[in-house]
Amino acid sequence: MFTFINRFTVSGDTAEFERLIGEITDHMQTQPGFGSHALYRSGRDANVYVEVALWDSAAAHQAATGSPEFRSRVQRVIGLAAADPAPFDLVSEHAAGKVG
Repeated sequence: MFTFINRFTVSGDTAEFERLIGEITDHMQTQPGFGSHALYRSGRDANVYVEVALWDSAAAHQAATGSPEFRSRVQRVIGLAAADPAPFDLVSEHAAGKVG
């Protein structure tokens, strides 16, 4: 499993940002190796978002984000928000009812 987390600070229209992220997600769902996507909005600052994308592998994510189709979509988001993207490795995970 490959986890990619992206923090956005939106300087433009947040509704348009959310719409564009939705379009990108719709496209990514059709790509090989896509697992899931979640978009979170900060409860403290309505212009800050975090997205978490799960992929089967780093190679699948890289292939999808390297495509011209992805690049054309993401260019529109860049006009509305600054992004701080990075891959992350799971260090620990806890769930209710599970010990250890």
